[in-house]
Amino acid sequence: MGIEIPVSRYIDIDGPVHYVRWDGPDERTFVLVHGLGGSLLSWLAVAPRLARHGRVFALDLAGFGQTPRAGRRSRVSDNRALLSRFLSEVAHGSPVVLCGNSMGGGISMLQAALEPSSVEGLVLSNSVFPWVRGAYPAPIVMFGFGMYQLPRVGEWASRQRLTRLEAERAVRFGLRVIAADPSTIDPELVWLHVEMFQRQRDDSDAAPAFLEAARSLMALGRRAETARWIVDAVKCPVLVIHGRRDRLVPLHYAEHALDGHPTWEMGILPKVGHIPQMEAPERWLGVVEEWVTRLPAMARV
Repeated sequence: MGIEIPVSRYIDIDGPVHYVRWDGPDERTFVLVHGLGGSLLSWLAVAPRLARHGRVFALDLAGFGQTPRAGRRSRVSDNRALLSRFLSEVAHGSPVVLCGNSMGGGISMLQAALEPSSVEGLVLSNSVFPWVRGAYPAPIVMFGFGMYQLPRVGEWASRQRLTRLEAERAVRFGLRVIAADPSTIDPELVWLHVEMFQRQRDDSDAAPAFLEAARSLMALGRRAETARWIVDAVKCPVLVIHGRRDRLVPLHYAEHALDGHPTWEMGILPKVGHIPQMEAPERWLGVVEEWVTRLPAMARV
């Protein structure tokens, strides 16, 4: 069975927002939120089966995928506000489970913290978490994000990210950094990312959007008290799924977050990196589906 993309849809949220939908039972709505530099493509391997448990929506945040910035900002706070309005348009009163990968996990936690009534549960798929002293991302990751923080250098580095290599080589290099074993990812899904990368190279706004989002994410990370408040303010049921071999967000960050939240649940995936829903979709789905069947009872507690 190949990778299939549902028909593209657009909704106006101060500009066009690109999304796709998989039909499922009306009792629940899943909204899938991608990470930094990603798009809704990162959910294609898991969304069809997830739709057995509810309607599924995946969107491109402002400045990513096929959603242009169109005068909007791409900061974490701005895309959280975009997500909030998206939820009000698509959920129509049904309980919403937010599934967020990496930066998308941080945006989803922020939504649950600020508007708790809008979220029934969270699935944090190798989400960002507050930094923990003594555990650090891989040196290549630290170097890249260090460059993004520097005036002028960051602008140059974000352009180089899109233009230095031809599209296929750039995507495969990126996957070697973020995935534990890129060969586990469906080749069709890889090629879809190559096509998307090529589209982003032709968009003069893509590099500035990426840089703005990256800098806002790093700024939030430096505000330790704010980051901890966001995590502590989440009151809905939470499932944390984390690849043990994540080079971007060390497993210790996720484990530390769970130490202060005994009701949160965790599934650790061995031999998996930063994008488990792409690297190990069957294992990811197995953990999520078991949790979802118990979600109504957890939400009543």
